[in-house]
Amino acid sequence: MKRHIVWELVDGISTEHLIVEFDPVHADGVVVRVAESEEAKAPFRVRYRVDCDDSETVREVEIGSPGTDSGIELKHDGEGNWTKDGESAPRLAGCFDVDIAVTPFTNTIPIRRLDWESGKSATISVVYLDVPVMTATAVKQRYTCLESLDSEGGLFRYESLESGFTAELPVDSDGVVEDYPDVFRRVEL
Repeated sequence: MKRHIVWELVDGISTEHLIVEFDPVHADGVVVRVAESEEAKAPFRVRYRVDCDDSETVREVEIGSPGTDSGIELKHDGEGNWTKDGESAPRLAGCFDVDIAVTPFTNTIPIRRLDWESGKSATISVVYLDVPVMTATAVKQRYTCLESLDSEGGLFRYESLESGFTAELPVDSDGVVEDYPDVFRRVEL
C-alpha cells in the first residue's frame, strides 16, 4: 500500500511530498524549499528516490534538482560498497544507510532496519547527502530506542556524531517521523 506523507519546515519555507511503500522500502519524494543566506533567498526543488532490499538495506538512491544537471546516483552492493554516478566510491565504504539533509524520511531507514529494544543504541555510518550542493560524505550517527516500535509508534533519539545535534523523534507504526522538533512537522492529511 502506498502512503502519502507531507512535511513542512518549522522555521522557514519548505514542503515535502513523499510517496512511500514498505516491505521493502520504495520512496519517492519531492522537496520545495527556500534556502536563506545572508546575501539572498534562493528557492530550489529536489526529487529523490530511495530503494531498499528485503532486509531494509539501501540499495539505490537517486537525487537531483529537476530541470538541472545537478544530481547524484548511488548504488550499494549490500556489503558496504558504493558507486557514485557509476564510479567506485571508496570514501563511502562501510555505510549502509543514507541521510538526505532536506528530509526527515531517511531517519526511517535505520529505525526500520535495526533490531530495537528500549534503551538499545546503535552507532551507524551513513552517506550524508548535502542538498542543494549535491555532495556525498560518510558520517557517523547514533540512534537510541527510547520507546520500542509497536502498533502505536515509537520514540527514538537521533544524534549526529559530527555536529553534536540531537533530537528525539516520535515515529508512527511504520517508523516514519511524525515530528522532528524545531525542524520538520508532519502535516495531517
